[in-house]
Amino acid sequence: MASSSDPWSERRQAPHGPAEPPQRSVSEILGTPERPTILPGATPQWPGHEYGNTVPAKPAPIPGVPGAVRRQRAELETLRDDAARQYHAGEAARVHVYANHRKEAAVAQGVWAAAAWLLGELQASPISREAYTYPYTAREVGREETRARDCIEGNAWYEVDEDYAAGVLHGLEWATSTEKQRPVPAAA
Repeated sequence: MASSSDPWSERRQAPHGPAEPPQRSVSEILGTPERPTILPGATPQWPGHEYGNTVPAKPAPIPGVPGAVRRQRAELETLRDDAARQYHAGEAARVHVYANHRKEAAVAQGVWAAAAWLLGELQASPISREAYTYPYTAREVGREETRARDCIEGNAWYEVDEDYAAGVLHGLEWATSTEKQRPVPAAA
């Protein structure tokens, strides 16, 4: 028999106040709404699949240009032609890039090379000289941007002119963004 001083024995609890109501679960108190049914033929996605597709749709690729390029083919062709004009202008060449450059004709040549490569007119990429299957993927375009940036910063590609690399970088950045300034002014 357990003594009243035994700490492990069950003790009867004294009632506190008036009689307590029977215990109810949270779902009984709040009520559980019916789980929505999935429509036939729909693939459930979590979270929020009962409200439709929650994944934003990817933008449709522009026909005739590589992945990640946000400019139209006609815009790239115009940039290529304007960069060629500026390159042939030599000392009088004008470019709009924010890098420190000494030879504007070399920058214009880099912009031309980037635009021609994105149009599939060059067999090798402008910086690394690697051959890819056209149309190029977003990863391949991004690699060339990184290689041009590495060349400008002096980390790699020492045999490539920095001004040429600046033109390639800004040409690729302009083509893959809708917010960048055009690296070569439009022909008057």
